[in-house]
Amino acid sequence: MDGSVYDEIVTEFAVLVKALAEHVTELRTPKDVARLQLQLRRGGQRMQARLWGQMLQDAIDHQQEASRICPHCQGRRHHQGVRPRGVLSGFGKLTVKGVYWRCPDCRNCGHTAEGLLPDGVDELLRGFLCLLGSALTSFDKAQLVTDQILGMKVDAEVIRKVCLREGFAVLREQEDPPRPAAPQATLIGSCDGTMLHTREGGWREVKAFRFEHDGGCYGGAYLERVEAFTPRMAKAALRLSAEQAGTRLFLSDAAEWIGHAAARHLPQWTHIIDFYHAGEHVHACGEGLYGKEHPDAARWSDYWCHRLKQFGAGYLEDQLSRLSQSYLGDRRRWDAVINLVRYLRKHKSQMNYPEYVARGWPIGSGPMESFCKQLGLRMKGPGMRWRSDHVTAMAMLVSRWSLDPEHASCFGCAA
Repeated sequence: MDGSVYDEIVTEFAVLVKALAEHVTELRTPKDVARLQLQLRRGGQRMQARLWGQMLQDAIDHQQEASRICPHCQGRRHHQGVRPRGVLSGFGKLTVKGVYWRCPDCRNCGHTAEGLLPDGVDELLRGFLCLLGSALTSFDKAQLVTDQILGMKVDAEVIRKVCLREGFAVLREQEDPPRPAAPQATLIGSCDGTMLHTREGGWREVKAFRFEHDGGCYGGAYLERVEAFTPRMAKAALRLSAEQAGTRLFLSDAAEWIGHAAARHLPQWTHIIDFYHAGEHVHACGEGLYGKEHPDAARWSDYWCHRLKQFGAGYLEDQLSRLSQSYLGDRRRWDAVINLVRYLRKHKSQMNYPEYVARGWPIGSGPMESFCKQLGLRMKGPGMRWRSDHVTAMAMLVSRWSLDPEHASCFGCAA
């Protein structure tokens, strides 16, 4: 470790501080303030980059001999010379030097720096890039924010590769046991899907599930067929120790595939049709009776939505069946009411809202809807088309950010 280099950096930083301080009395306008702040930022970042680069180099030098051992077969690798290696850090692009090794037994090759920086990107920057790449609407915008916030240029393609690599890591982490629900706790599950544009198959549905209990959220999103997704969702419920939960609720819209999945894989759960999806059917009936823009349509729909929540689907089915008789001479209106009656009759066992409210159970799947909206906002922007084999990895990265933002803030870095 060369202490003189660190002394030089300290001296250079002191000179920078003194030089900038001399201009403090010259500040007259907001532009002056911004200009001096930018000088401090650039000068400080330059000093930080030099300091960090030296610290990394010292750490690599310290590990040179230890890295001779092959990480794959534990044999002794051969020295192939000292070579430079580019590093992307939060302070900018750096270059470090280390030994390039080659194993004569398994023929594995590697650079000493790979032990500290496996893919040439430091951990903190990787977390920042993943957060931007999953939270913003495109990798290009992530590049712009990186330039503005960090003062360094990171190409959108680099951000894309870092995000996908982390997404595949999150996908592998799904095999790690989640925090189980406590005995006699309430466990709430839901699932839904959103359509994404793929290069190979056109528009396809990404299916997502979400489970919530007092210990947190657990979920994921996958580009796969129903036959593969529903067993995966059931497995997730088992891994959460669903059998020991006191109350198990599953909320969703009335999609056929979700109903079949819940009946087959979660038979001991109480399946609740999201009240707001049910309300959409009531409003569709009101528009069929009075017309989409007519004020009576909204009044009629609001009245019956209130009755649905107060008395349940069985009561509404009975009342609207009687009401339909008054429209026998008007086929359009009769069809509107009868369609709603059929919907209520089919799902009334899952729409007993008075009981759910009395028990303090949720009747809306808003968190699941929000989850899918986050997926949609990030992954189906204008002109976006995804490679099918990249969809699930990116969807899992967005899932991490959406379901567990505290964990996602560092994406695997130590907090």
